[in-house]
Amino acid sequence: MKFVIHFTTGKAWEAGKPFWEQGLVPHREYVREAVAKGILIAGGPFTDHTGGMIILEVDSLAEAQHFAENDPAVIAEKFEATIYPWKPLEGIFNQ
Repeated sequence: MKFVIHFTTGKAWEAGKPFWEQGLVPHREYVREAVAKGILIAGGPFTDHTGGMIILEVDSLAEAQHFAENDPAVIAEKFEATIYPWKPLEGIFNQ
């Protein structure tokens, strides 16, 4: 199943700073682990610095929730995460 994790800025986000100045290296490393596990389909920041999104391929909502809850940026309150089950109908993600 595919899930979209929508990240929005959290309590610890420093207003006025771009994402690359927010101390997100642990988040990037965590995301790279998802790439290595083969569960990350796509992801990245919004260019207006309001958050970002990740598309995961996992077996259940519980797995997607576990992924989001254990993201270092969520734990550090840089991000808040909302998870949406997703069924793409058209394009490259519907394979």
